[in-house]
Amino acid sequence: MDLESNEYFIGFEYNEKEFRCYVNGKLVDDELEPKNKEYYKEKYFPKKINNEAIVSSSAKKLATLFRDSNIDKQMNVPFIGAVMLCFKYKEEIDLTSTSTILNSIKMGINTIFTDDMPLNKRQKQEFILKILGDSSLQKAQNKDLYAIVQEISTIYNFINISADDYKGHDIMNSFLKIFRKWNSANANEKGEVFTPDHIANLMYTLAYCSKDNNILDPTCGSGTFLINAMANMFNELEQDENFNERQKIIKENKLYGIEVSEFNATLAGINMLLHGDGATNIFNENCFTKLKSFQNLFDRALMNPPFSQKDCELKFVYETLRRMKDDGFLACVLPKSCMKGTIRENIDYLEKIFKISNLNAVISLPSNLFYPEGANTCIIVLEKTQGKKRETLLISCLDDGYIVENESRIDKEGKWEKIKQEILEAYLNNNYKENRAIKKENLRFDDELLFEAYSSHRAVDIEDKVFARYIRECVSSQVLCGKALRAIELKYKDMKAEAYKQISLTSIIEKVEKGKETSIKRTLEDKFDLDGIPLMIAKKDNNGIGGMKSNYVKSFRDKICIVSGGDGGGGKTYYCDYEFCATSFIMICDFKEEFKGKIDKYAKYYISIVISERLFKTIAHGRGISDVPTISIKLPIRKNGELDFDFMSNYIKKFDFAKFL
Repeated sequence: MDLESNEYFIGFEYNEKEFRCYVNGKLVDDELEPKNKEYYKEKYFPKKINNEAIVSSSAKKLATLFRDSNIDKQMNVPFIGAVMLCFKYKEEIDLTSTSTILNSIKMGINTIFTDDMPLNKRQKQEFILKILGDSSLQKAQNKDLYAIVQEISTIYNFINISADDYKGHDIMNSFLKIFRKWNSANANEKGEVFTPDHIANLMYTLAYCSKDNNILDPTCGSGTFLINAMANMFNELEQDENFNERQKIIKENKLYGIEVSEFNATLAGINMLLHGDGATNIFNENCFTKLKSFQNLFDRALMNPPFSQKDCELKFVYETLRRMKDDGFLACVLPKSCMKGTIRENIDYLEKIFKISNLNAVISLPSNLFYPEGANTCIIVLEKTQGKKRETLLISCLDDGYIVENESRIDKEGKWEKIKQEILEAYLNNNYKENRAIKKENLRFDDELLFEAYSSHRAVDIEDKVFARYIRECVSSQVLCGKALRAIELKYKDMKAEAYKQISLTSIIEKVEKGKETSIKRTLEDKFDLDGIPLMIAKKDNNGIGGMKSNYVKSFRDKICIVSGGDGGGGKTYYCDYEFCATSFIMICDFKEEFKGKIDKYAKYYISIVISERLFKTIAHGRGISDVPTISIKLPIRKNGELDFDFMSNYIKKFDFAKFL
């Protein structure tokens, strides 16, 4: 009892003559004979309390137990689900041996899945039974399987997934996703990403979903959208005498899922059963074939189609949209590349989509949302209407408050709720700030339909320490490239800017061309061998310099360089007054003719740093740029409205290392 991690437990001593009962480690004098477990649970245990920390810790321990037992990875998640179903429906598991454990789970599953259930539920039953017959499970040692079941029990007992406690839904989903990702070694699963619960819940609201709607997920995976929708719909019900009946209507008639993978469809069914059922209408079929039978059956769709597969992601959206009832809403997670207006197939589908619906909103999501997978994504919200087109709201959620810690994303400081409210205030009430959302009129299907194309979520004001860091990195990169540093005594005035103004980037600089070089593939020690000229690559530090190159196609000098693709350095912008060459991930830019002769190199460093801080992290894999973006930057101006290049130059000169530039 001293080692029990659960703060609520019952312990017994019994030798068939004397009986002692301990509640939370303390002897209860008036408990004189053993009773069945329901008696003790009802009398002494409070409502189950969610403990995410213990669930997370046990999940890691469980992963190790599975690995050490040599059980096939593909068996782990359905086995966990089958055991949890037995716990939920109070089916006893005999822990005597490996065979009794597996046989009692089979018996429990056969009891839970009754003969009168629909065919698609019986198919899930058959899949689970097939899993339980797997040879790696049959060969597992009793002590290993016993330990696994016990750890699953610990996890289950710290997750409350009742209809009135939403946190439990989040924890259960997160737990199952950990294992779904952990065992996704199968190459067929490439392109699967699992929507985090906070995003699924946001999409429920964005699509104006409620308990009265019929909701479809045509590519439901493990059931995240349906589970979250079901929990939200339950929370909207009044707690009266008809509560259970209305819950039953939602489970049986309001939620629909289609999933082509038998594994995922079964997992979705298990997941729904653990969360209170709703598995009746999850179909293991091809999305495009099954959708035909859903014509005008649903008025809401929540979805995250598979990425980079045979079928274009927008095909899933279009086919779902055209089967939906008129005036319905669809919210979908998509790669940003779908919304860039550059890929012919995407443009063709967007043209079809625009003809039958209005694009109400596009919300840019964080690049590490699906950590550890990298995917630059957005949410689109469509309203199926062929009436007058309305403005499209482009929203930034590039920072959702979550950080990566201990190999998972967590909302450590509780920022998400505020961010969510800002998004919904902009979307529902048309109340927003420019760094969160902008409205665009008359967007075409072949435009870039993303917030980053017109604005930035990053601050317009830049601290002194940021300027200082860029200057130090520029100097250090020149040292690496063998440039002899020479300190120049700089004279500058301690000036104050007369005013600041938001200036369109396209009014200041223009594209010259993209770089021509391939990146250096040698080891790091050989990259700066001084045989050649500096090579600018898609790099977020060191002023973008990735080494030296001797066999270069074309060199440049006195130019602005924008990292126009890639991941780590996307959007970083550097000024180079020395000779350099660049890879194709670098957009070479120059100041417009009207500014040449008015601006010195120190002012050019100032402007390049301001551009960099506005563009960084708005460009990444899945969203590159081919021309100077239309966003604005904050620059000092004189009283006559002209750019104050003297102030910019003086501002840079005051930093310690500026004398080496």
